[in-house]
Amino acid sequence: MIKRIVGILIPLITCTALVAQADPIVASGGYSKIYKGKEASFEKAVSSHVAEWHGPDQWPTFAAIVMSGPRSGQYFMGTSNHYWKDYADRKSIKSHNNEWKKIVDKHVEEQSGMAFFEKRLEASYNDRSAPMWEAVSYYTKPGQRGTMLEILRKGADANRRVRFKGSTGVYSQISGGEQDGILLVISRMDSMADMAVPSPTIKERWVKVYGEEVFNQAVKDWYDSFTKSESEILKVIPEMTTQSN
Repeated sequence: MIKRIVGILIPLITCTALVAQADPIVASGGYSKIYKGKEASFEKAVSSHVAEWHGPDQWPTFAAIVMSGPRSGQYFMGTSNHYWKDYADRKSIKSHNNEWKKIVDKHVEEQSGMAFFEKRLEASYNDRSAPMWEAVSYYTKPGQRGTMLEILRKGADANRRVRFKGSTGVYSQISGGEQDGILLVISRMDSMADMAVPSPTIKERWVKVYGEEVFNQAVKDWYDSFTKSESEILKVIPEMTTQSN
């Protein structure tokens, strides 16, 4: 596993090193399906591991339970707010790796593998930490991810201009998963009540800022730019997550 991750990271770090990275926009993570009946044991073991190896001044990590969608019941674990260089600089600790391997061997039936993401700051809006989020993955058509990002960028600008209270993070998937070209849109939530239709609605925000004709064209371009989408709701497990300073 470590060798495979290194094999992915070397070309990514080499390419991105050519351009100065001003912000910590890199995230990575993957899904774990746990043997039935071992969920409580898994959570206890990971919580202990995080307390020892992933404190506020160590390599940060987070964990969330998938609450809806085809992966419901699985765990998504990862890390965020990094520079690419952070991955290259991270030192491998044998005792850490051995302990984690024991946890995985005892509890994990299946893993998705690690995926890497870059946050698109220009398309995100008022993004923040939250106890829950809805994640929608869009499988973009060749050459169309840029079209979707431009629409999201305009949407973020409209949100700022009307002082919308929502919070959204937008990520491009760099590697891992079914294919390149995946665009991930994350809507932060404090509770399930945030699933209600927002006020003002997306249409109301766009029409106020750009007009109805521009909104209608954006909707058409949006749906013409991807082949399918998948959504799920995730809830953070605080004990399995690095606590802030």
